[in-house]
Amino acid sequence: MKAVYKVVLVTALAMAAVLYGLFLNTLSETAMVRLSYFWFPGMVYGTVGLLSGESSPRRPLIAAVISLIALLVFFEGIFPSL
Repeated sequence: MKAVYKVVLVTALAMAAVLYGLFLNTLSETAMVRLSYFWFPGMVYGTVGLLSGESSPRRPLIAAVISLIALLVFFEGIFPSL
């Protein structure tokens, strides 16, 4: 499972690097926020999987789902009022 966690983590970090490195001036802030729903849970999944050292994907998957819910609450509930 370590290989899977590493691949998911590297892919998520590459997505973030491309979005914020190459498309920083091309995409709107709203688009970048919307696209973070795709790379952030993958980063959490890979990080939690590597740090937990478990062979079961259960804990990393739960962490990724929680991070997705937290992003949704923040971006849809709190961020617009800032």
